[in-house]
Amino acid sequence: MLNDILLAFFFGMPAIVAIFLARGLTAPAARAIMFWGGILFTGAVALVLVPMLLCDGHIMQPYTACFGGARLDALFTAAQPLIRMAAFAYIMVGPPLAILAYLLDWMHRRRARRAA
Repeated sequence: MLNDILLAFFFGMPAIVAIFLARGLTAPAARAIMFWGGILFTGAVALVLVPMLLCDGHIMQPYTACFGGARLDALFTAAQPLIRMAAFAYIMVGPPLAILAYLLDWMHRRRARRAA
C-alpha cells in the first residue's frame, strides 16, 4: 500500500507543480500552456490514480477487489481504455509541453532584455 501511495505522489506531483510554476513565467503563451496543461493533466492523473489506489490490478490488467464493490470493478474495467489513454498522454505529451513553455518563456525574456 505504501508503494502505491508513493507512486501516486511522484506520478501526480509534476502536474500539480506545473500549475504553481505557471505564475513565474512571463510569456503569456507559456503561462497558459503550463497552467491549463497542469489543470488538464491533474485530471488525467486523477483518472489514473483513483482506480490504482482503490482496486487491485493495474492499467494493463482488469481491476478487481475494488473498495467500492463489484460495480466499481466493472466501472473501472470498462473505463480502462480511457484510463490507459490518459496515462500515456500524461507521459508522452506533458514533458514536451513543459519544454515548449520554458522555451517560449526563455525567448520572451531574451527579447525583453534586448528591447530594454
